[in-house]
Amino acid sequence: MKLSMTWIRALVALSIVVLSPTASPEPTDGDVLVFGGTGQLGSEVVKALVDADHSVTVFVRPSSDRARLRDLPVSYVLGDVLKEADVEAAFKAARFRVVIDALARGGAPVSFYEVSGRHLAKWASATGVKQAILHGSVGAGDSMATYPPSRRGAMKATMAAKTAAENALIDSGVNYTIIRNARLPRHGTPATGQARLYEDEMVFGTVTRADLGRLTLQCVDNPDCLNKIFHAADESLPGWRAGLEPE
Repeated sequence: MKLSMTWIRALVALSIVVLSPTASPEPTDGDVLVFGGTGQLGSEVVKALVDADHSVTVFVRPSSDRARLRDLPVSYVLGDVLKEADVEAAFKAARFRVVIDALARGGAPVSFYEVSGRHLAKWASATGVKQAILHGSVGAGDSMATYPPSRRGAMKATMAAKTAAENALIDSGVNYTIIRNARLPRHGTPATGQARLYEDEMVFGTVTRADLGRLTLQCVDNPDCLNKIFHAADESLPGWRAGLEPE
């Protein structure tokens, strides 16, 4: 039986997560540790956190370009996320309550996602982090079914590595929040304010990085987001759908 698009949208609407406002606790001496914070997505996350008066520490390589964070009141710890000792030292630099993984691969091998994910999950657990937020991709885990069939072969190895990173976090015992995105418009595209988080893993769509920063902030310390996997999408932007693309 085929459902009309009206019915599909109605059913998906039921899975939209309504994020109830919560009072953030007083920052600890570290508060939030962000990996990938100098990148296109990570910098939007950092800006959202800073605007909300969080104390933010950003993990960077010595060679990282910090231009996107210029003039922001953030602290830095130096290291290579692929070196476990560097990640351990970063987590032990302060009493971090929340860690956010907004890492991007760039020119690194596909294994980057799995290795970095395992390091972050291990030391978040070992140091008592209360919440870990991982920015992943639609196509990881069970959501590969909703990924465009024409791209599944090319992205198979990447999605396997991202799935391994998700599983490492889920198995770590840390309260996790996984936010997957499918399509990101050009960097600098302004937020629409209409992006939402869906628990339905068949949702596929576009979302701006600025809106992802806002959604990330709303999940920090929010019990409605704990131990859940979300798909971030914006029905006002092209490419939104809920359901499988025809083979």
